[in-house]
Amino acid sequence: MRMYVLLAIISLLIKESLLLRIVRVSIPTYRVRGQPAQLECDYELGSDTLYSVKWYRDNEEFYRYMPKFDPPKHAYKLEGIKVDLQKSDDRRVVLHQLMLKSSGVYRCEVSAEAPSFASAADEGRMEVIYLPREGPRITGNEQENRRGDTMFLNCTSGRSYPAAVLSWDIDGEKVTDPDMLVEYPPTHYTHGLMSTALGLRVPIGRSMEVRCTARVAPAWREGSEAVVGNSHLAESKEAMLLVRSSSEAPALNVMLLTLCFVVSLSLLTQLET
Repeated sequence: MRMYVLLAIISLLIKESLLLRIVRVSIPTYRVRGQPAQLECDYELGSDTLYSVKWYRDNEEFYRYMPKFDPPKHAYKLEGIKVDLQKSDDRRVVLHQLMLKSSGVYRCEVSAEAPSFASAADEGRMEVIYLPREGPRITGNEQENRRGDTMFLNCTSGRSYPAAVLSWDIDGEKVTDPDMLVEYPPTHYTHGLMSTALGLRVPIGRSMEVRCTARVAPAWREGSEAVVGNSHLAESKEAMLLVRSSSEAPALNVMLLTLCFVVSLSLLTQLET
């Protein structure tokens, strides 16, 4: 009985090893507009013979590889898709000059010849992002600052896609008090770009470090520093730092854009009259 079970298991394993299957599909999670992207589809045929490898974006075919055809590679016109045929084959597709409309769900479908006619598919989503050409700005609201014992600051992100998510920190602690934050609706521009703004009310009476962070997508970081004194924006300078995220798998090539602004507040203990 035990021998029968063992033989059955071995037979099942051998049968499965002979079947067509997708080993891995690698789709970049994020890419920057204008960059290329390499989509990979690794598969095992087993005892089958390859009939075709087809690629789809949002269920629309844009590339196929069929070894029995001459030429075996063919690309279809699809908005936002530009296939580099020279660099593409049966296991990878290279796209160049990505656009925002290149975003979507990419699926690889592998099919076998007769007699099995087996097929297998897997997919992943790629988001194309647009990085701001200028750093976000921190400004002071002069009219607001004349009232009471509170100083009012604005943080405005550059144009991007998707819209930046803003947050404030005071002395290293994230501001979560809704009474200190002033939210504004995003501003829309052509080609789907957006900018966001978030206001902050800070009490006057002590020195503090204030940071505004705008996150667009996960390993780019750009920082700007501004100095505020006597309840107004005195000077500013910009510094850029490019960082690769170490927490993500290299094959995913995930990108993070973090736009940071540091404001050193040297506030008087009392307002001058």
